[in-house]
Amino acid sequence: MRAALREVRRRLRQGDGPQPLPELVQLTDEDRRYLTTLYDDSVPLPAGAETELSQGSPRLQELRAEYAALNLPVLSPSRWNAEALDAFLDLRYFRGETLITWHYRELPRITALKYFVLAGYVAERDPRGLLTSLEEDGAFGCWTFTYPGRGRFSRDLLESVNEMCFLDRRLGLSERERFSVLDIGAGYGRLAHRMSSAFGNLADYCCVDAIPESTFLSEYYLRHRGVAPPARVVSLGRVQQDLAPGTFDLAVNIHSFSECPLGAIEWWIELLARLGVASLLVVPNEPTELLSLEADGSRRDFLPVLERAGYRLDHREPVLDDPAVRELVDLSDHFHLFSRSG
Repeated sequence: MRAALREVRRRLRQGDGPQPLPELVQLTDEDRRYLTTLYDDSVPLPAGAETELSQGSPRLQELRAEYAALNLPVLSPSRWNAEALDAFLDLRYFRGETLITWHYRELPRITALKYFVLAGYVAERDPRGLLTSLEEDGAFGCWTFTYPGRGRFSRDLLESVNEMCFLDRRLGLSERERFSVLDIGAGYGRLAHRMSSAFGNLADYCCVDAIPESTFLSEYYLRHRGVAPPARVVSLGRVQQDLAPGTFDLAVNIHSFSECPLGAIEWWIELLARLGVASLLVVPNEPTELLSLEADGSRRDFLPVLERAGYRLDHREPVLDDPAVRELVDLSDHFHLFSRSG
C-alpha cells in the first residue's frame, strides 16, 4: 500500500493528475471469465443431464408439438421467441444467465459485496431460518457466492426466501393447515422447488407456462430435486382439463406478465377468475407500473384487466424495503398483492 501511495504522489508531482491504480482497474482472468461466460460450469452436471437436457430430447419435442398445435392468446409473440431461445437458453445450464434469470453481474468483487448485503437483509427478515435450512449447490450453471461462516448464496436462494417471507408475513402461509399455489410463468421451477422444501403444509404447487422449454425444464428440475409431489407441472394443453376451480389459494407471477402481450395476460387472468384463486402476487419488471410487452415493443397497462376480473390491490411494498439496501443492490422491484372476492 505504501508503494502504491508513493506512485500516486510521483504522478501528481509530474502533473499527470490523479490516475486509478492499475490493480483496481485491470481485469484478472477470473474477472474476464465471470463477465464473459453465461454460466458457471464448476459444478458437474448430474448423470444423464447432458443427454436429457438437449434440443433432441423426445419430451421437449413432444411439448413443442403440443404447444404448436394450440390456438391460444398466450402463444402470441413475446420476448420469448424462437430466436431468443436459441441464442440465450442453454438447456444444460438453465440456472445460469438465461432468458429465465439474470444475476446482477458486475465485476466479481462488486457482485459479491452486493450479494453479501442482500443476504444480510434477507436474513434479518427470515424468522423461520429458511436461508440457513435451504441449501444452494450451484447446480446447472448457477452463479453463487460463498462467505466464510455464513454459507453459499445465489439469486435463486435469496430471492426465493425473500418472496416466501413476504407471503408468509402477509398471508400467514406457515400457520395454515394446508395451502396450494399456482405459478404462472414458472421459469425452471425455482420458487416451486424452494416453497416445496420450506413448507410442510404445502399441498400442491402447480407450475404452468406458455413456453414449452420452460415446461420441459420445470418437469426435469422438480423431479431432480425430489419435490414432485407436492410440486407438479401441467403443460399448456392440459390446463383446462387438469386445473379445477377451488383448488388454489394463491397464484404467483414473478417477472412474467411484464414480458407478455395484453391478450396473453387477459387469458391467464380469466383462468384465475374461473379457478376462483383468492390471492395473486405479481412482481412486474417496472417498480410500480403493471405493463405488458406488445409485439411492436409498446407497453400497455394491465391493471384494468385485473380489476375487471375482480382483483383489487391489497398491498404493495418494495421487494427490498430498506432504501439503503435497495440503492446498493440496485433493485427497485415491488411486490403487488391482490385479492379477489366472490
